[in-house]
Amino acid sequence: MLLHLACQAYRAGTQGAIPAPGIEQQPGVVLAILLLVWLPFLVLARYELSRLPSRSRAAHGQARALASVEALALLVVLLFVLVHGAHFAWPLLSGRMVAEDVRPELVALLSGTWRGLPMTAIGYLSAVGAASFYAARQALSAFPGARPALVRGLLALAVLAYLLGSYAVIRDASGTILP
Repeated sequence: MLLHLACQAYRAGTQGAIPAPGIEQQPGVVLAILLLVWLPFLVLARYELSRLPSRSRAAHGQARALASVEALALLVVLLFVLVHGAHFAWPLLSGRMVAEDVRPELVALLSGTWRGLPMTAIGYLSAVGAASFYAARQALSAFPGARPALVRGLLALAVLAYLLGSYAVIRDASGTILP
């Protein structure tokens, strides 16, 4: 996720009005990402969601609240992946969209408004936040009892992912935000 968000932030900051397709928009790479990243993630998500009721009952106080927010973040990420994949990955893989059209279509989608509100961009920002939060929680649970330096490092990576993803969304939705 951090690599994807960093690439998108770089592309958002360096490309002009008609961006060229990157390697991440080639059908073979998209298919590989779906099979190597998202398929295992869906298996993990199913496992995590099946454990949710027992985890929530066993936890108390702050741990219970964090478990609930973590489950909500996972649901937001899953919904985003399905919508984003249906809008971009599936048309690209089925041949209804070419790689050159992916980024301009994304920019057009993010730039749109509903009654003056950038609802799609807000949804993307919410998904970036949910993904960063969920990734941080999963990373921290993988290292129980970790040293404070490792915990701070993992949290710094999650914040960096959120900042990069937010920059990419805001830049693609509205144009230049920094000189």
